[in-house]
Amino acid sequence: YALARLVDMDLRILAYTLDNGYISEQAKDNISRVVEVLGVDHVFGTTPHMNAIFADSLRRHSNVCNGCFKTLYTLSMNLARSEGIPCIVTGLSRGQQFETRLSNFYRSDDFSAATVDRFIKEARKVYHRLDDEVSRRLDVEAFKGDQMFETVRILDFYRYCDVDMDEVYAYLDTKVPWVRPSDTGRSTNCRINDVGIYIHKKERRYHNYAMPYAWDVRMGHKERDAALEELDDRIDSHEVRRMLAEIGYDENGKDQKRSEPVLTAYYVADAAVEDKVLRAHLADRLSEAMVPTFFVPIDELPLTRNGKVDRSALAALRLARESVDLEYVAPRTKVEQRLVSIWSQLLGLDRIGIHDNFFRLGGHSLLAAQAIGRIAEDLHVELPVGILFDKATIEELAVAVAERQFGLGLDDDDAGLEDILSEVESMTDEEAKDQLLRRNH
Repeated sequence: YALARLVDMDLRILAYTLDNGYISEQAKDNISRVVEVLGVDHVFGTTPHMNAIFADSLRRHSNVCNGCFKTLYTLSMNLARSEGIPCIVTGLSRGQQFETRLSNFYRSDDFSAATVDRFIKEARKVYHRLDDEVSRRLDVEAFKGDQMFETVRILDFYRYCDVDMDEVYAYLDTKVPWVRPSDTGRSTNCRINDVGIYIHKKERRYHNYAMPYAWDVRMGHKERDAALEELDDRIDSHEVRRMLAEIGYDENGKDQKRSEPVLTAYYVADAAVEDKVLRAHLADRLSEAMVPTFFVPIDELPLTRNGKVDRSALAALRLARESVDLEYVAPRTKVEQRLVSIWSQLLGLDRIGIHDNFFRLGGHSLLAAQAIGRIAEDLHVELPVGILFDKATIEELAVAVAERQFGLGLDDDDAGLEDILSEVESMTDEEAKDQLLRRNH
C-alpha cells in the first residue's frame, strides 16, 4: 500500500526487498508482479549470513525480527548512500513505531516533531552501533560516524498517513495485483516469522506482536477482535523445528530460569526497605511462585479515575532493581543530581543511587539515546551515543561528563577523583580547569 501511494505521488522510487532466505515463493511473485505493474525499479538484496543473524536475534531477543530488520536497514542504507538516495520510506505500522521508538516521548513535556526526530536519529545511532551478529558480519563502517545518519533519512510512512486496514485492503484489491499468500502463516511475506513467534511465546510467555498490536488498537489502526484473531496463530511446530535446525538454534539451550515469568512489586513506604526483608515477609504468606523478583519503591500508587490501581502506569515503570542487595548511595554532586533527575524522568523511578546500573533499572538502547540527548540539553555536554554501554552508572557517567566539560582524560581509578569532582562544583569553569590540571598532574 505504501509503495503504491508513493507512486501516486509521482516520486522516483527504487524498491528494496531483503530476501532473508525464507521469503515465500508466493510473496516473491507478489512483489515482482506489483513492482512491474507500478513501473518501479526493484532490488532483491541478500546476505549469506542470515542464518547466523537469525540465531543471534533469537538468543538476544527471542524473535527473528530484530536481526532481520537491522539487516534490512543496514543493507538498504548502504545502498541508498552509494546511489545518492536521500530518503528511505518504511511501512512499519503505528503500533510498531510506538512500541519501538516513540512510546517514551509521550512522557515528555516537549513532544514537538523536531524533538521526536532528533531522539529517533540518536536512537538509530545506538541501534546500528550495538555489537551483534549484524555488526560483526556486515559492512557497518559507514555507521561508525554521524555522516550516514545525516545523508540518509528514514521516514515512517504511517507516521504521516492515517488509514485503517479496511482501506488498505480495498486499495490493494483495486489498484495493484496483490494476493495474500497462503504459504506464510500469519505473516504475508516471511515463513521464518513463525519461528520467532514460537520461540518468543516459549521463552517470554507472550506473543511478540502483542504489544505493537495493542497500540494499533488503542490508536484506532486495528479493531480489537481483528488484532486478537491475528494473534491466534496456528504454528506448525514440526516446520518450526526444521527451520531452527537450519539456522543452528537450540531451543532448549537457553538457561530455562530466564524463561520463567518475572514478578515486580511496587510499594509505598515512609523509608527505604531492603528487598530481602520484603521478600522474607512475603515468603511467609505466599507460595514461592508468587513472591516477586523485583521491588520498586514509589511515592504513591498511580490510580485511575475510578480509584483503582493504574496497572498500565505501573507497567511503564518496567523492572527496577536487578541487584537485590545493592547499597543505595545518594548523589553527592550537582552533576550526579542532574543525571539522577534525567534517569528518573526516563525510567519512571524516584530513588536512583549513583551505583545503580542504567540497564538493570529497566533502561534499553532507545532510552540510552534519549538520556544522551537530555544530558546534551541540560548539561551542555556532547557525549558519544553509546557511552552508557561502558559507563552505565551515575558515578561513571558523571566522570565522563567532567572529562568532556574540562577537556581532560581523567583516570577512572584515580583515588582522589571524587574529591576533585566535589570541589569543582563550586568553582568557575576556569578555576575548575586549573584545579583539575594541577590534580591530574
